[in-house]
Amino acid sequence: MEHAIIVHSPEYANWVFDPTHPTQGRRFLHARNQLMLRAQERHLNVYEIEPQMPHTDDLHSVHDMSYVYDVTVRGESTEWNGQRHDLGELAKLFAGGTLTALDTLIDFKTRLAVHFAGAKHHAMRDYSSGFCIFNDFAIAADIATKDYGLRVAILDIDAHHGDGVENLTVDNPMVLTYSIHEKGIFPGTGNESDPARNIYNYPLVPKDHNVANTGKGDDALIAGVSDFIHVLDTFKADLIFITCGADGHREDPLSSLEYSVEGYVGIAKLLRQHHPDVPKLLGGAGGYLPDTRTPEVWSKFATELV
Repeated sequence: MEHAIIVHSPEYANWVFDPTHPTQGRRFLHARNQLMLRAQERHLNVYEIEPQMPHTDDLHSVHDMSYVYDVTVRGESTEWNGQRHDLGELAKLFAGGTLTALDTLIDFKTRLAVHFAGAKHHAMRDYSSGFCIFNDFAIAADIATKDYGLRVAILDIDAHHGDGVENLTVDNPMVLTYSIHEKGIFPGTGNESDPARNIYNYPLVPKDHNVANTGKGDDALIAGVSDFIHVLDTFKADLIFITCGADGHREDPLSSLEYSVEGYVGIAKLLRQHHPDVPKLLGGAGGYLPDTRTPEVWSKFATELV
């Protein structure tokens, strides 16, 4: 029987910048609980493990030392007000959780490692951005490629362009980035591709744009993922990282992409069908309906990949 590993800590629920902020850590707990319930209903084995704190050197692989110091020691970030040592420690633990998940793939303990608190895809080398502090996928890709010689393809279906991951991996020929996102919203980048450097962007039009509906909704998402699968025919990835932002859902307040839960489930099936044997690391990224659609999308997507 196939099985998956989820990396999770109850502490993740404390990821709260303030009570009115779009990012609320309880979404990670809800997604974890729903995944475990769905797995039980479908007789799938999902094993839960605790995240391990990363070595500071791991953070330094893609981030400036002074920036890491400010967050982890001083508890400071432009994403929150004042000194929040609790959030600095959690940001570090999020990065460690993704590396814990990566270890299970490299050690052949599973072919699917799930870390809903992962995929902080906007974080840059020396500053926080878009609710993201440490760029865990960039760190994990650095380790996988340089320490293990593995080729990593990163599929980003978050509503927002994965600018941080793209910037931090662009000089690594062993990493491919592919972002499907809404054009014109934060961060405003990702309108061009650069195949020579393994950068692929698939911008979609917002719903008020005066063009045909093919630029949004499930059909557009499926078309983008199908193109990613086609690109992999040449790249030959050893690992696939999936930035599974749930903020493309039609009810999410921060985008206009109009995806459905069924659309997300459909592309998970596509990925499993076309690359069943390639180990996958799933991170949650964005999603701003913490009690409803966000955990539903994440848990159903993960279930379909098992």
